[in-house]
Amino acid sequence: MIESPQEYLDFSKVPESQGLPKSLFAVGFVGLICIFIIGGLTVGMAGFGHVWPAPQSMRVNLGQLPK
Repeated sequence: MIESPQEYLDFSKVPESQGLPKSLFAVGFVGLICIFIIGGLTVGMAGFGHVWPAPQSMRVNLGQLPK
């Protein structure tokens, strides 16, 4: 059987990681800013369209049934 050096895996050198790309940090930062913007809009718009307790709200007497 003929064997060649290409048939064997070389474990003498371990590849080194180049780390995280800089674009990943930029995308993460933009995503974090978007989360805070959406949270701020949610808190800011939370009172929109609510009538509680105001004279314009419907007052229904639940203690008496109509006859």
